[in-house]
Amino acid sequence: MRKLVSAALLAWGSGETPALAQRTADNAARTAEDGFGSSVGNESIGIYASGQVRGFSASDAGNNRIEGLYFDKQGAVTDVIVRGSNVRVGLSAFGYPLPAPTGIVDIDLRRAGKDAVASLQLSSGEYLGTDFTADLALPVSERFSVNLDLGLFDDQYVNGAGGWFVSYGGVARWQPVDRVELTGFFGRYDFGDEEQGPTIYTASAYLPPQIERRRFFGQDWGQWAGHAQNYGAMLKADLGAWQIAAGAFNSRFARDDYASAYFEGVDGQGLGRSFVIRGRDQRAASTSGEIRVSRTFAEGPRRHRLLASARGRSVATDYGGYAVADLGIGRVGVPAPVPEPALGYGPLTHDRVRHLSYALAYELRWPRVAELNLGVTRTDYRKRIDQPGLPRTDQHDRPWLWNAALALMPTDRLTLYAATTRGLEESGIAPSNAANRGEALPALRTRQYEFGARYALGTWRIVLAAFDIAKPYFEIDRSDGAYRQLGSVTHRGLEGSLSARPVPNLNLIVGAVLLRPRVSGQAVADGRLGAKPIGRTGLLIDAAVDYQLSSLPGFSLDARLVHEGRRVADAADTLAIPARTIVDLGARYRTRVGKVPTMFRMQVRNLGDVYGWQVSGGGGFTLAKGRRAVASVTADF
Repeated sequence: MRKLVSAALLAWGSGETPALAQRTADNAARTAEDGFGSSVGNESIGIYASGQVRGFSASDAGNNRIEGLYFDKQGAVTDVIVRGSNVRVGLSAFGYPLPAPTGIVDIDLRRAGKDAVASLQLSSGEYLGTDFTADLALPVSERFSVNLDLGLFDDQYVNGAGGWFVSYGGVARWQPVDRVELTGFFGRYDFGDEEQGPTIYTASAYLPPQIERRRFFGQDWGQWAGHAQNYGAMLKADLGAWQIAAGAFNSRFARDDYASAYFEGVDGQGLGRSFVIRGRDQRAASTSGEIRVSRTFAEGPRRHRLLASARGRSVATDYGGYAVADLGIGRVGVPAPVPEPALGYGPLTHDRVRHLSYALAYELRWPRVAELNLGVTRTDYRKRIDQPGLPRTDQHDRPWLWNAALALMPTDRLTLYAATTRGLEESGIAPSNAANRGEALPALRTRQYEFGARYALGTWRIVLAAFDIAKPYFEIDRSDGAYRQLGSVTHRGLEGSLSARPVPNLNLIVGAVLLRPRVSGQAVADGRLGAKPIGRTGLLIDAAVDYQLSSLPGFSLDARLVHEGRRVADAADTLAIPARTIVDLGARYRTRVGKVPTMFRMQVRNLGDVYGWQVSGGGGFTLAKGRRAVASVTADF
């Protein structure tokens, strides 16, 4: 599936800049606040992303926001209407009401500037899958603006699969009076012919044999087709001492045609049994939103804020009815097309969730002295599952959740903080090789402790933090093949960020995390699970640098280094993917073609062509991306 970016807080009252409308100014390394995770346009940097925050997925946990407002995402928000993204953890989450243990992913939608701009971008895409995007930013009046967006994508993947995507949407903003803004948006992408490269499950504790990249060895009839759609409306009003923020959203992900391919029991020579799972009408839809009212009180230099919030979501998921095609023994990496067999589909499972939360919060801001955030939430979670041939099952949880955070500023340069959070977070879906494949897992209780410091000196800023997160742990149960909770997982770690401009024209962003993930519970005591969870790494470093050449105005060079430590690759903790280091090199040239601002972009990713595997829940292996060149040209008319 095409990676569609999402995230970044739109600060209320921030001034317009040319970059709001002009895509030729996009540069993640120059706009990132820290090394924890940021994306601008179609480029990302940082150790964290929506699917990986301190070893967990903030997006799967349900911690998504649109410009600060709660949003339950089922389908990805198409990147043609999204400006960029930030992952908010630690100190960067201060000021976000009611934070979450796994961090927050906040979406920043496109916004027109003062002038009308038509931004066009043509990209070679990865593996020469051509992309074209267009954004028309129209300031209709001083108080009303519109962005209209279109994207055409021919995506190509490292496993030789491909698919087409058509994205379209728009954002409208209206300020009826000063400091009141209404925003409406619609975004959708349709996709089809998206081939599914097989996931590889080995018979024992060894990696799959090396196979050729870009050689498709799945089945042409095993494809995805469907759409993702999001729309909503927001209100933000700053009425002096009172502030109001409200949003209502609808998110939908539909796979009219669904397929999942995998090889099971693969031996050291690459032989294993090939399966394709087919499904129809797999759908998930959610209506969600938040209403937030706050009152600010001034007391000398101190500012107090009281906040009340109501959040809710109603989710309908239909899945299952799968047909399994057993294609017999085959060799991974070797094409072996067979005709599509006659398949019969069964009835669907219907999963319904109703989740309401009511919260009160208090914030104290004492400039150059301290900040204090306190919050308490009463949440009501109900889940109902109707499975064919089985009695209806219901789940209900009504916990009290809370958060507390304190930051102290002993000097103008140093900030110290500590925080703790209790949450109720989603657990994702069961993988395709599980007996309960596709099942939407229940939301369960999580908790986090953290403390850290930030030090700023000139253009240098250093952030260090320690954290301890505990969540339920899901993995495939060997007794019946179902993907279920088998224990608890704790992630203890140290993370750091360095952002600086050490010399003129040079930007440096570095992020790193040391992680100690551990699983506990009866399954570990019985030997059914190892003590380390699948897919986690103990070390991750992401360093990016961007240098603008004074001798050649408009020309800049950039580089990125990502180092991943060894990753646990099986449930018994007897196999690991070796550590690897990936280097990307690139260049930008901003100029004018006639009177049109234009940016030429070239990047070589995985310069050393490092070969490797990725591992998912259940111990399935897929190819990591090799060396590829990406070129694009962007023009702002």
